[in-house]
Parts: sequence; C-alpha cells; structure tokens
Amino acid sequence: MLMVLGVNHVRADIALRGDVALDHPPLVAALYARLKREVGFEGAVVLSTCNRTEIYTTDALPADRVAVLWGETVGIPPSHFTSAAYVHVGEAAVAHLFEVAAGLDAMVLGETEILGQVKAAYRVAQENEAARGLHRVFQAAFKAAKRAHAETAISERALSWGYAARELATKIFGDELPERRVLVVGAGAMAAKVFRHLRDAGAEVTVVNRTAARAEALVADGGGRAAPWADLATLVASSDVVVAATRSPTVVIPVKWVRPAAPLRRGVPWLFLDLAVPRNIAPGVGRVPGVLRYDLDDLEAVVQKNRARRAAEVEAVRLILGEEAERLAHDLGAMAVGPVIRSLREKAERIRSDELEALWRRLPDLSPAERAAVEQTTHRMLTKLLNDPMTSIRQWASVPDGPVYLDALRELFRLDASATQPQPD
Repeated sequence: MLMVLGVNHVRADIALRGDVALDHPPLVAALYARLKREVGFEGAVVLSTCNRTEIYTTDALPADRVAVLWGETVGIPPSHFTSAAYVHVGEAAVAHLFEVAAGLDAMVLGETEILGQVKAAYRVAQENEAARGLHRVFQAAFKAAKRAHAETAISERALSWGYAARELATKIFGDELPERRVLVVGAGAMAAKVFRHLRDAGAEVTVVNRTAARAEALVADGGGRAAPWADLATLVASSDVVVAATRSPTVVIPVKWVRPAAPLRRGVPWLFLDLAVPRNIAPGVGRVPGVLRYDLDDLEAVVQKNRARRAAEVEAVRLILGEEAERLAHDLGAMAVGPVIRSLREKAERIRSDELEALWRRLPDLSPAERAAVEQTTHRMLTKLLNDPMTSIRQWASVPDGPVYLDALRELFRLDASATQPQPD
C-alpha cells in the first residue's frame, strides 16, 4: 500500500522545512540510492518544494526507517523533525497525494503550480529508476488533478495581489490589454510580481525606479523596458495603466500630473493601482473624471472574494478526487486478483493433467473417444467447481478487505507467492 512521510507548511515552520528540504538533485539521488538498497523497497517519489517535503513509498518500508534514511541524507537526526512529520498509509495516502496534486493542500488554495511540481518529482524518480510500482497511483493523481481544474473553478480567480492587479486590468481593458501602455513605478518584490503578471498577460511594461539598476535588472529577461526616474511625470501622463509600489514615505504621483491629462484621453479608461504602504498615489487621483484608482484594500477585497469562491469549489473537487481514487482502487484490485485467478486455474489444471496422465497409464486400452469423454467431463467439473470462487475473487477487487481475502486464499491453496503478485509497470 502507498505510504507518505512528510513535513509541510501546516506542521513545520520555514526553518525546519529548510533543514529537511531535498531540493537539490544530488540530495534526491542520494536518498533514492539509500532507499533502493532497503529490503522491501517497491518504489519511491520524493516531492520537495518551499512548502513541503514528502517521500512517497509503500508500507513495505517502515516509516521510521524512511525517516532515518531521510535524516542521513540531509545530515540531521530524525528526532529533529519527526514530531512535525505526518504519515499516511493506504487510502489516506492516496487521498493526500490527490489533494496535493489538485492544490487542496497548498498554501494558496487551488494553485496549479503544485501539479507541475508533482509531475517533475515523478519524472526525477523515473530518471533515478526509483518510481517502479508507484506508476499507476501517480498517473491517477495527475488525471484526478487535471479533472479537478477542468471541471471546477478551484483554480480560477486571483488569490494574490499581483494576480489581482492583472485580473483587474484585464477586466477593464479586456483583449486590448496587450495594446495598452503599462507603467510600473518601483522594482521591489511587489512591483516585480505585478510586472511579471502584466508582462505575461501580453502587455509591454515600462519600469521606473529611483535606482535605475534595479529597474534594468527587473526587465532584463524581456517583456519590458526601464526608463529614468526623471521621466516619471511624462510616463504617467502617457500610460493607460499605472502601478505604484515603492518604499517612498510620501506620494510620488500627485493629482496635478493626472488632472490636465485626463480630458485628453477621450473616454479611454485610466487605471491607477496603488500597492504601497504608505500611499504612493494621491487619493485625489481617483476623483478625477475618467480615472479609476484602486489601492491594496480594494485588491484585498477582490482576493478575499475570490478565495471564498474557490473555497466553495472544494467539495466538488473532493467528489472528483474520490471518484478517481475509487477507480484507482478498482484498477489496482483487478491487478491484484488477476495473477491469483491465473495461478489458481493453472494449479487446478496441472492437477487434472497429472491425474489424467496417471489414468491413461493405468488404462492403456481406452479408445480415443473414451479418453476425449473423460477429458471433457473432468474439464467441465473443474470449470464448475472454480466458477463461484472465481466470481468471488473478482469481486474482491473492489472491497476494502480484498487484499486480506487474497492472502487467505494464497495460504489456503498454497499458491506460489511470487506468481500471484501483480507486476509493476
């Protein structure tokens, strides 16, 4: 059964998450090497992001042993992190993986980035020849997450101020946003996020900052240009979207720059976004006819509204994940019962064949027709005898105690254990 041992943003602070992170290829490769040397290893996938580090394997390896190997890899004793760790096994582990992939267990509800991270982690496991028997469960997780994002609104609408700014600009200008002139004033973390969101929306963005080098560094990877601070007033007047996010303790965009230029726009909206504390754009700017001014409180209201809308989708997502989990359980159950059915039939047929050979030696004078009659009769007897047991075995594929029943059947009929185990992909 699937097992996951992990530490995430809910259970551990950022310092501990940093201590146990497996975020460098050599560390991941080293852990895979350790895991593959363990007796009972059936496969593993290591997922490590800024918000979580999780080791997916099977319960054939004890969780405390996996913790020891994890600790050895990152160079800290397991006692340093096990109190903040969680372990899920079987259905709970599958449900956890599905929720992680779909963004339900993310710091930002419904985020899609985590699905790409899970896929990348699985790809690395394959490259290290470690994924093995976890293929089906991870493929099922990818399918479940894809359905969740396609069939619900869990990943729609902005949950960050930066994205909310893009969403607001898109709402006002629609498909024309890439044709509008966008000005970002500032080059700090907030300004950088808004710059990237608007650039990704197709807009050509100009960045102005008191320290020109920071503006130039921000636009270095393309999608924008840097301009001198001395040109700020002119750039404000000629822009359609103005975003201010500087550390200035005073207003940097006064009303006097805006009021004379507003009538010249001939009804074209003029959007100002003040993302600074204290304010960078004079409040009076929003009272100029034709001008729309929003600040952080306005964007936070958008984010909160969108968060509530996403939260309303959680149950719909869980229904989809539950459907896919049931489908996976059925598929895995079918994989498990198939070899048992085949092994039981083969053993019964070997017994019948051996007994018929012994009978032919004792009765060498039987005619071909008589032999055929005996063959057909014993075959029908065997088929009828096995029919009901085979029906029950197939039903075990979809019941929680199916694996227990299969183990009992293997013991009862002394079936070869290696021949009755499903083969990994």
